[in-house]
Amino acid sequence: MGSPYYRVKLLFEAIMRKVESVDDKVSALTQQVKTPGVPMPLAIVYLSVAVQKTRDALKTFDEPATASEIAAITGRARAIESMHLNELFRMGFVEKEKQGRKRLFRVKDDAKG
Repeated sequence: MGSPYYRVKLLFEAIMRKVESVDDKVSALTQQVKTPGVPMPLAIVYLSVAVQKTRDALKTFDEPATASEIAAITGRARAIESMHLNELFRMGFVEKEKQGRKRLFRVKDDAKG
């Protein structure tokens, strides 16, 4: 049957294998999130209510909009909207373009629904 030490060692090794497996999966998802313009699989996409509000405000614009313009609609700080817009960009839901010092965002055509 083995000593209690041996059984604990076997359990610990099994737990470590599971942790490594989970760590590999998290690393793969993290890399996917860090790759701009690569949409995440729908099964793992979750938008917080705050980010949804930013996305919905951006959808009201026919032209690209700045974080300041979005903040005027949502009533939140520009920095908060900038953070949410960049999160949406990393997730592949919006496009970002640079115009001088400004960053303009627009909802991707395939994400307007």
